[in-house]
Order: sequence, then structure tokens, then C-alpha cells
Amino acid sequence: MIHIGLVLLRAYSIAGEWLCEFRVGMKARVGHVKQRISLSCGIPLWEQRLVLGGRILRDACTLEECHVHQVIGGYVDGFAVVSIQCVRGGQSQLSRDLGELAGLRKPDIAVDASLSAVADAVMRAEHELSERAKPADPLALLDATPYRVEFIHWMMQAFDILRFDPSILHGTVLTLDRFFSRQAAPVDPGKLNDCLLACVSIEMKLAGADEFPPEHCKRLLAHLSHHRAELPTIMSTEYEILSCIDFGVGIPTTLTFFRELALRPQSDDEGLRTTIHDLGLFFLDLCMFEPRVQYGCPHGMLAAGALAAAVHVLDGDSSRKAGCAEVLEHLFENVAAYGISTVQTIGAAVFGCEEIILELWCARALGESQCPWSECYRVTAARHERQVFARGGILLDAATASSTRQRFRRARSGCQPEP
Repeated sequence: MIHIGLVLLRAYSIAGEWLCEFRVGMKARVGHVKQRISLSCGIPLWEQRLVLGGRILRDACTLEECHVHQVIGGYVDGFAVVSIQCVRGGQSQLSRDLGELAGLRKPDIAVDASLSAVADAVMRAEHELSERAKPADPLALLDATPYRVEFIHWMMQAFDILRFDPSILHGTVLTLDRFFSRQAAPVDPGKLNDCLLACVSIEMKLAGADEFPPEHCKRLLAHLSHHRAELPTIMSTEYEILSCIDFGVGIPTTLTFFRELALRPQSDDEGLRTTIHDLGLFFLDLCMFEPRVQYGCPHGMLAAGALAAAVHVLDGDSSRKAGCAEVLEHLFENVAAYGISTVQTIGAAVFGCEEIILELWCARALGESQCPWSECYRVTAARHERQVFARGGILLDAATASSTRQRFRRARSGCQPEP
């Protein structure tokens, strides 16, 4: 028997996780539905955004007025099934986490807590700046400098030996790519080393004199060039590059967004968080080798995709599954703070970036396609694997890549709410 005027409403998170379900009348208002969800899941009313068929539902409207009958996904015991997304609005999870530190009487923690009021605004501003500054034509970079892969590979190894923070590598690559993308013709091969050293010099200066005192910078540049490059030539090239990019420096990189999204001031499982962070850095390094991946989507979304991919590497372990699900849920909420996509498309966009990253990993690990940087991949994977295995017991081999892709595909096909 079909029940007229009643529906079985199923609420899902933005990540596709089932939250609750209950029967409700078609004459019930959206505000009443939010109350039911709040009672079932504990999500405050003012933080809920209910999305149906790509539309945000207004509190004053009834379910009938929202045309829920157009999105019925089958019947259970005679009740029409309607699936909606419940998106947490208001502050991002990161902002809320920072705010919770306010009650702790420690000066350094109090400073972090004070950032909760501006965290989301800063994240949005960083996203907008990143989108304005990134190279417009990623594929043109391959023609602009055929030595780009070798440069990146060399920097990864040299900076690792010198114990540079990864931000120096990511900033140098972004500045180089912005410069190369604005050239009308390929840069003279004889000048490429000077361009590379000039970009490293820019990033060291941005890091500050405390970390890189001027004399130390000079010694590092001489060491990196094997004492073959003259400092005045590097400084002259630095000015040329800065002029070309309109003196726009300090642009947020994928690592900037990655560290924001991975930040959890209070974490119940520090080991899981650290392993996810290490895996995410590995995926970001892979992306740098491929301009179409590195600049094919917003950097904030690519960072989210790297974190989501790291989660799927680990969620095959049943002991980590609950922690991984929590990380993924918080990730989606924090990505919303960037204003990158409308609320109903954030999940699809993050999973889309994750899929690109996992396919790139599998292609290199399994040798599924020809690649000019296959040897670079082997060295990069081995370098990251030492740390990932030591902390999380994970091997970055072909078997892990293949099983992760399979789990992702199963989750992707099974986590979507019914249409």
C-alpha cells in the first residue's frame, strides 16, 4: 500500500555519509525537518543547509512546495523515499576547532584561538588570490621548458638534503611556472639555471631573515650552483622574474591549502593524522610533475583531493575506518570555507580531484602508460615511502595503489545519495 502525503526522508552529509532517516508529512516545513535532524544527529539548526536536487531549501517552505515528489528514489514499506543533503554552514570545522581552544590558559594556544574569527575569511581570500595568479595554460608549460621535470626532480632531492621546508619547493615551482607561462618563446637553455636559482632566492627571502639570513642565503645559492653562478647574475635574473610576474609574491600554493585543511588543533588520533599528512605530501609531489594536474583545478580543491586520497589509502584497515570517516567529513566542511563550489557540488569536485590523483599514482606505480618522468617517480616514491612506512606501516607500491583505487571506486559508486 502506498502512503499518500508521507515520505521517508533520508539525510546524508556532504560526503555522502548517512545521517538519519524518519517519516514526515509533505506539509511539514523545512524548519521542522531541520529540528528532526538536529534531534537525531546533534547538528545545530543554525548550521544546517538542506540541499535537494541542487537547490538550498528555505525554512519557511513545505516539502510539497519544494517539489520533493520530483526526486523520489523508490519506495520502502509503501513510503516514498526522498534523499537530501545536510550541509553544515556557519564556521568551518577548522574555525570551530580554533574557537574551542579559547578556554585553555596557555598563551601560545590563546593566539591560535584568536584566529577563529578570521580563519574563514582568510581562506577565501587565499583561494581568490591563488586563482588569479596561477598559470592560465598549464599545457603550455611543457613547451615553454622541456627541462621542467628535471628541475623539479633535482630540487626535491637537493632541498631534502638541505632540510628545506617543503614550502620552499612548492613556492619555487609556482614562481617558475608563472614566469615560464608568461614567456612568448621558450627560455634560453643557458639561462634556465639562473632562473631556477633566482626563484629559490625569492622564496628564501619570503621565508624571512630568521630562517635564511642574507649571508646564509648567499652560501646556499653558491652551493646549489656548485659555485658556477655569479651572485649579481642571479640578482639581475631575480629582478627580471619579479618584473614579469608584476612583483606578485607569496602566492598560496597547494601546500598552503593542504596545511590548512590538514590542521587539527585537537586530534584524537595523532598517529592517523600524521600518516594522512605524510601520504598527502607524497600526492602533492606527484602532482607537481604534471602541469595539467597541478593547475587543472583550484589549488584548494587539489589539496583536498590529496587529503581524500590519503584517507582512502588508510581506510582499508578496519581499525582506522572510523577515524578516516571523521577526517573526510571535516575535510568537506573546511573546503566549503573557500567558496570554491556551490554546496551541492563540493563533494563531487573533491572526489573528482582525488580520482585524478589516484589515476596518476596508479599509472606511474603500475606502469600503465608511457611517462617521461618514470624514473623521477621511483625516486620520489622511495623517498616518501621511508617516512610513510616508518610512521604508518604503508608501502607506496603497485599493490597499494591498485587496492586504493578499487576501494575508492567502490566508495564512489556506493556513497552517493539516491537521485
